[in-house]
Amino acid sequence: MSQAPFPAWRPGAGDRAALAALSQRMQTACPPGAPSLHPRRADQWHVTLCFIGHAVDAAVMPALLDAFADAATRIPPHVCSIERLAYWPQSGAVVALPHPCPALQALCDAARDAVRRIGIVPAQATTQPHLTLAYLDKHLGPQPWLDRIACATGPLAVDGFELLFNPGGVTMRSRTGR
Repeated sequence: MSQAPFPAWRPGAGDRAALAALSQRMQTACPPGAPSLHPRRADQWHVTLCFIGHAVDAAVMPALLDAFADAATRIPPHVCSIERLAYWPQSGAVVALPHPCPALQALCDAARDAVRRIGIVPAQATTQPHLTLAYLDKHLGPQPWLDRIACATGPLAVDGFELLFNPGGVTMRSRTGR
């Protein structure tokens, strides 16, 4: 298991069905001759709340789990929805970006603050919550075909988050608003 933990929200079954329809629209819209699109599996979908970093000492895990449980109690369950798709050239990721959602951003901020409270400086704060649906090659030019995809998914229920490890092992789940 990787030593790269990160807190993330993962969509429930109903939300995965809505996102699967969006993923299918994306795959159908990919123009002939476009770079090869590599969709992510539904079990890989998550919204990273804060990237903690690599090589986190296992001895801090109990304190980290306690800090996340505390953070989860301060953010009520909420919903978000997908506004648009975007291509990020640095990583090659095709991401679903939610409409501005103060509660989702507050969850990102609470996760970052929980990490800081136990003395870890997060490697990367999440300033734009996103869900990676697929990958293209890195460093491509703009992908205007993504702008033409209808992104309406309906509300996605955010009612907790998990501590994940690359490439996907689950450590814990915290419910929001308890």
